[in-house]
Amino acid sequence: AMLMTYVREAVRSLYTAKQRTLLALIGISIAIGAVIALVSIGIIWGEDMLRKASKSGPDILKIWVFSEKKFDEGVTVEDAFLLLDKSETLAEVLPIIHNQVDYSFNGQRGSVDIIGTIPSHKTMSKLHLKDGRFISSLDNEKSHVVVGSGVFNDDGFDDFIGMLVGDVIKLNNRQYTIVGTLAKTNFDWYANRSIMMPISTAMRYLGVKNISHIMARMRPDVDFRDATKEIKEYFKQSKPQADMKVYVRANEQKIEETKEQAAMQTTLLGVISAISLLVGGVGIMNVMLTSVMDRRREIGILRAIGARQRDIRRQFLTEAVILSLVGGVLGAGLGILSCYIVCSINEWTFFVPKLGIWLGVGVSSLVGIFFGFYPAHKAAKLDPITALRSE
Repeated sequence: AMLMTYVREAVRSLYTAKQRTLLALIGISIAIGAVIALVSIGIIWGEDMLRKASKSGPDILKIWVFSEKKFDEGVTVEDAFLLLDKSETLAEVLPIIHNQVDYSFNGQRGSVDIIGTIPSHKTMSKLHLKDGRFISSLDNEKSHVVVGSGVFNDDGFDDFIGMLVGDVIKLNNRQYTIVGTLAKTNFDWYANRSIMMPISTAMRYLGVKNISHIMARMRPDVDFRDATKEIKEYFKQSKPQADMKVYVRANEQKIEETKEQAAMQTTLLGVISAISLLVGGVGIMNVMLTSVMDRRREIGILRAIGARQRDIRRQFLTEAVILSLVGGVLGAGLGILSCYIVCSINEWTFFVPKLGIWLGVGVSSLVGIFFGFYPAHKAAKLDPITALRSE
């Protein structure tokens, strides 16, 4: 019953000073909205990054091998498959050649990235075809290519009409038949802007003997640290004279790093938004202190008719909490709306994190109590006789 009395009196007092209440509400709503929006965006961005990093599967490794002493010494396709034969941790290897060539197609000229690869690239990199087919074992040393989704996105191809499949493209003045086109992929972004050909074709016609790197899939239940150790040992033993440097990058590592990066980003955004919350809290304190000054006579009368210090304190504290809770509800709505707009623009999956909701309710209550306590305490400590004398 007493609580309802405090609430009723608090609402009446806030309504009486409408303009001041409205300004305080705007300040606290924007502050809490900023906290919820920034923290929620941080969490959603992190989830999106994690989903993209996990798409390829945590069992994928990328291996780079190079010599600092002999620049012409490298790793061949045979070395990659010998690694698989000797390995107890790897289930599959994918040797890859990267190169850049000049192209001529549809009256346009330019340079394009080439990926020399094998048929299993499609499944390991989770590539999807738009038209035609992917390279197969029957394409060995043949002039057949598969075109990435972003290769012909330049302005010069706006007037191009056709499926691409079956057309001929010139690469380094040699004609190649397009047998397939890829759909856009979020996992292997390099594939989007490259032309793929059989690795045997790349070695024969582009004059490349060494591969650029190896992609590998680990066997089930293998720790990437064990696989990394085994790969490094293999190349150390197989090419001792060249002092080979081996760099292994595991998707599992990438996923862990993404988690840490996302957590750090969310914390950083939370700290930035806390500054705006401080501004909103000071706004509430300012409103309550002004309210105490304006209502000194009212406080004096309440004390004179028997109201205790704690009653006055509770009364003003209730006003501050109501102000911040209403601001919290409005701020939550504002924050969620802002978050939805950002997610729509960036094509992220929108959801409302639980942390966002708890921040809306919890933070607004704490702000009300923290910034409302001093004005409430000051009101309670007013001398009744001095308060009654004030006009």
